[in-house]
Amino acid sequence: MTPEITVQLYSVREQAAADYEGTIRAIAAMGFGCVEPAGFPGTTPQKAAALFAELGLKAPSCHCGLPVGDKKNEVIETALLLGHCYLFTGCPPDFKANFASADAIKATAALYCEAAANAAPHGLQVGYHNHDWDLLDVEGTPGYRIFLENTPDTVLWEADVFWVAKAGRDPADFIREIGVRGKALHFKDGILRANDTFTEAETEDGKIMVSDSVPFLPAGAGQVDLSAASKAATHAEIIAVELDSYTGDMMEAVRQSYQYLTTQGIARGLK
Repeated sequence: MTPEITVQLYSVREQAAADYEGTIRAIAAMGFGCVEPAGFPGTTPQKAAALFAELGLKAPSCHCGLPVGDKKNEVIETALLLGHCYLFTGCPPDFKANFASADAIKATAALYCEAAANAAPHGLQVGYHNHDWDLLDVEGTPGYRIFLENTPDTVLWEADVFWVAKAGRDPADFIREIGVRGKALHFKDGILRANDTFTEAETEDGKIMVSDSVPFLPAGAGQVDLSAASKAATHAEIIAVELDSYTGDMMEAVRQSYQYLTTQGIARGLK
């Protein structure tokens, strides 16, 4: 079955902070039946859950912290409130330090295994969302492979195809490699320039990567082969629209991405 389309709400964080309800209503009106929260700028989880229920929106996936340590109960309770199934980290807890060495990656994998064990009794799965730096070689082996080798395939991997391509890897091949872990994928598009640089920035929802040239574009308008990636996504249940940033109207970029992905048969929406 064609995966359902969702939108990573980090894309519209500025609009949501100014008017969360209006932003979500506009997204629902575009035809989205799902959203992927990443924090709750301008609202609370309780208010967001009520709004989603009113609009008939599902939130099968989210970006959040790992359910470990002091945050374990809070993360799980919020996930159950919002009806999540899949809990992804937008970045690992210590960002690039988690992939600085093979030992660091193995320790990170162990942390995700702990999180997965905490989540499983509640019917939840945890997973990892990649950038480009976590796909590079570490001590002669691609960092992500060390992570995969040290976690069961019930620990998911939310492949972001722009970052996969940015790392010099083929998104379709990567999606095939992660196999059953690829239940939710980010079909991000943009311009793949080798000399673009990305720097670390801190937000209220965690660390992010910021480009000095803003290469992100609506799905279908960039250089990532989304069609080939979709043919490889045989395990995908959810395909997400996401733009880290955009020089134009972000809501229009989200709408264009919805139109492209649904009319090309890559994902299905409600319109």
